[in-house]
Amino acid sequence: MPHLGQVREHAAAVLAGLMKGGDEDLAKDFRDRAFEQANIIQRKNKRNLSSGQTIASRHGAVLALVASVLSVPYDMPSWLPEHVTLLARFGGEPTPIKSTVTKAVAEFRRTHADTWNLQKDSFTEEQLEILADTSSSSSYFA
Repeated sequence: MPHLGQVREHAAAVLAGLMKGGDEDLAKDFRDRAFEQANIIQRKNKRNLSSGQTIASRHGAVLALVASVLSVPYDMPSWLPEHVTLLARFGGEPTPIKSTVTKAVAEFRRTHADTWNLQKDSFTEEQLEILADTSSSSSYFA
């Protein structure tokens, strides 16, 4: 029987697929809300405040961000650098969040590898550093 974290990860993958071919207004609304929720959690983490959320609900917020990021493989819409960077900031979270972030960033790197030399210009230096810190092969983003 799959672990609940795995079930949530599979649901995020399905959601990413639905966002690829679905209504762009709905996808944008979902992306915006996912980013806002994850950003709130990240700001509380930064200030060492308890977000008052369980690991499962924090994992859910991260998975919503994952679905957004993975909904645009090979493309680099204007919102993506900010979203993938926020996702990478969750790399220091406990399991299962950390492993989810690591897998999602690796998938982002894989799907954007062919055109990375052009797409990396969409990122700021700070964003590239954050991605490099999350990456197992830091030189990839150099």
